[in-house]
Amino acid sequence: MNESLHESTPFMKMLIDFMPGIVGYWTKELRSTFANREYLNWFGRSMEEINGIAIQDLLGESLFRKHEPYIRAALAGESQSFDYTLILSNDEIKEALVHYIPQYDGSEVLGLFVLILDITERKSLEQAMFSAAEERQRLIGQELHDNLGQQIAAIAYQAQALEHKILASGNSEMAKIAASITTQAQNSVMQCKHLSRGLLPLELGNNSLSFALQEFALSIATTYEISCAFVCGNEIIIDDNNLAINLYRIAQEAIHNAIDHGLAEHITISLEVKQGVLSLSICDDGCGFASLKAKREVTPGAGIKIMQYRAGQIGAALEFQLSAQGGTEVRLEKRVS
Repeated sequence: MNESLHESTPFMKMLIDFMPGIVGYWTKELRSTFANREYLNWFGRSMEEINGIAIQDLLGESLFRKHEPYIRAALAGESQSFDYTLILSNDEIKEALVHYIPQYDGSEVLGLFVLILDITERKSLEQAMFSAAEERQRLIGQELHDNLGQQIAAIAYQAQALEHKILASGNSEMAKIAASITTQAQNSVMQCKHLSRGLLPLELGNNSLSFALQEFALSIATTYEISCAFVCGNEIIIDDNNLAINLYRIAQEAIHNAIDHGLAEHITISLEVKQGVLSLSICDDGCGFASLKAKREVTPGAGIKIMQYRAGQIGAALEFQLSAQGGTEVRLEKRVS
């Protein structure tokens, strides 16, 4: 044989056909010239139907518009990777990791390779893990609120009663010790309440996200002795508890990042709905992200990844940008009905 097995066209096609994911190629005019078997299965097309098809005709105008910024960036020479939810021709929902990779001829981009991996099962497992962690936090918060907090409150009451009895006996020094125990126990009760509110943001009070964020801002201001304000221009009712929880957790993460890493002294949390778009903003006057660029990208530490994951879970856009205060603004937007 003049060509080795791995160089043969039939072998390479068979190899690509059996890859666990979509593989395709689009010219710079956005015409399909190659699609593996999985690509055809996902979109319910034959090879004859997909060969030469325009990308708008395959994806549909709505889906194409959502992917167009990534496609144009890839054709400009920048590889793109992002998570996306696809609804297939049979109405099956797939969670996908999409890669657009430019093909070069020297410095010219001739087209782009498409690699799409099915991460539906992985996403489902991630969601289960987050749900389990959320449930664990809820149980810990409930324990703090209902049991430990009440027990410490009882200790404070008994210490106060002991203080009065010791004072009545004339032993002022021992009474001071009892008073100190009372004060420490009362402070511990307040700390339990603050912790339980953080762990049970929408389980206590009036089950309102606005109320929970207001309480959280007050807790941050008191605990860290900084300025932390909550601004909400109009009454916002969120019936989706999963959405509300994720918004609250993103605000929590952003604020702790601003304090722990940005050394912020002034923080403003804003929540509003305008023209059908729900916006959550956390602005601070800290030192910001050292790697914040004009493209609004940051080096993804654990906190950033958690916020990005939560935003993805609720289908929201998350951006990191310079704030008017000179620090960082974490801004999340989601279209709501």
